[in-house]
Amino acid sequence: MNFFKNNLPLIKLSLLPFCLIIHLHSYSQDIITKSDGEKIEAKIDLIGTDEVKYKKYNHLDGPSYMIKKSNISEIKFNNGIVQLFNNSKEKDEISLKETKEFIIKTINKHGFEEDTFNRKYKASFEGDYLRLIVLRRNGVDHSNDGILYDFSNVYSFHRVSKRSDKKAFINIWVSILKNKKKNKWDKHKLIMRVDGIPQAESILNALKHYNKLLLDKQKTSDLKF
Repeated sequence: MNFFKNNLPLIKLSLLPFCLIIHLHSYSQDIITKSDGEKIEAKIDLIGTDEVKYKKYNHLDGPSYMIKKSNISEIKFNNGIVQLFNNSKEKDEISLKETKEFIIKTINKHGFEEDTFNRKYKASFEGDYLRLIVLRRNGVDHSNDGILYDFSNVYSFHRVSKRSDKKAFINIWVSILKNKKKNKWDKHKLIMRVDGIPQAESILNALKHYNKLLLDKQKTSDLKF
């Protein structure tokens, strides 16, 4: 019982629609599991906004097929990564604290400075502000402070830019702290290189969910006055 109690946040996070990334044994093909339990052996070509494009694994030279994300329960990729698809009700039940923990863990593992995979991001939170610091190859901070982001003030979330199976980019226009003494915030484009499309989708959707939670928190606070 203590195991389930201590690991409840992790269990709940496994239901996130922003695709919790876990590692399993290797598979020779991608496995699509539909909402009704049907499994499709496939080779995933593209994960779009609303649909997934794939070929049947036993006929790779054949036609491509499309399936709506709303009809998918999960996809197990041939490298062992699992992408989960769940409903918005489960997403809304994930707390601010759990979302922060997920963002830190996922960015620190899969997020990099935009120009190279040699410089990882180190994520942390200061209150409700997200701080990103670029690390050198040896893990030393590239700068003293990094950049502080206010995800309660997001101008726009762009779709994940997919360059290859192992390289994708996240682009978000968001407020950053430009002058701490004057408390001055400016519009900034966050560009993050990510070592895989599912990982990038996971980070982006987690940040979208975080933005929603912060806005909901602000509305609740305003209603008290």
